[in-house]
Amino acid sequence: MSIMSKKIKLISIAGMLLASILFVLSFSIPSFTGNKDIVVRAAVDIGSGATKLKVVNVNLKTQKITKVLADESFTVQYQEELDKSDNNTFNASVMKEGIEALKKSTEIAKKYGADKVVAVATASFRKAANAQEFIETINQETGIVVHVVDQDLEGALGFEATAAQLDADPSNIIVWDIGGGSYQFSTLNEAGELVVHRGLDASVPFKNRVIKQIKKENPTDIRTPNPLSLTEIKKAESHAIEVSKKVAAVFKEKIANPNTRVIGIGNIFAYRIFPLVEKKSIFTKAELSEKVYDLQGKKDSDLGPGDYNNVAVTNPILVLGFMDNLGIDEMGVMNINNADGALLYAPFWNEETLLA
Repeated sequence: MSIMSKKIKLISIAGMLLASILFVLSFSIPSFTGNKDIVVRAAVDIGSGATKLKVVNVNLKTQKITKVLADESFTVQYQEELDKSDNNTFNASVMKEGIEALKKSTEIAKKYGADKVVAVATASFRKAANAQEFIETINQETGIVVHVVDQDLEGALGFEATAAQLDADPSNIIVWDIGGGSYQFSTLNEAGELVVHRGLDASVPFKNRVIKQIKKENPTDIRTPNPLSLTEIKKAESHAIEVSKKVAAVFKEKIANPNTRVIGIGNIFAYRIFPLVEKKSIFTKAELSEKVYDLQGKKDSDLGPGDYNNVAVTNPILVLGFMDNLGIDEMGVMNINNADGALLYAPFWNEETLLA
């Protein structure tokens, strides 16, 4: 039985899987190679800070991705705008940006021969009061039916995708995914069942905590905590350590095993931590600590081009605090997100709806 099969069985017993899924639009057609075992699949991860598209060839016999045809990311800061809202709703501007990103995604998917797209939405869509209304608008304007997943399934998707791409015993893996509005730790317990720790103190909430509690400013009015002094960085690290104490004990116990490999996935690890540690696929706590303290006094304009400079300092501080408290002396980074998991998650590929 595969790891995902165990997860499906576990969720089914608890009645959680059906409750977590709103719906999904998917596709699976023969690729241009003419090999009937190879299909083109596309998936979109509608994250809280970015919309990520992956178009790939999948071998149906081996259930492996054989070739990545497209890998795109579009900035859509749902969580940032949601946190500014006084009525917990997405505003017109961010919804327009989101629909444009999905339209671009479907155009790219069609270009490579896809006639269906899986769309997975996470934290911000779980929270926004007008999420369902927006989902209906997305369907009307793009033909995509958005599938909102809970944190258990989100953790499962990330773990399965990582295990499929990593040359390691899955029982020795801990997958750590930090998003704009939530984070998950995922691993297998001694019975081989997937265990997911769910947290909400992710990128945007932690950044806003630093603005409010350390900078003594209003995060609704102030978009960035930068620059941070050395003293402020150390205070923020202490906040991260306190947040990390919520992580279930099973993960800290497993981290203490020298055979355990901790893998960071998602945009924060791939696009912020990875470049900061000089693009090392495996980095140490000491290396990250040195880079974090080098960020003292840096304004957003000092951090290079990009749409996420307001979290460019607090994100690595958050990771460093978790590593310190959980005893993670070394960890890896992989460019994996929910789209990777969705590409191989069988229940997502049973629908017949085609792109418009």
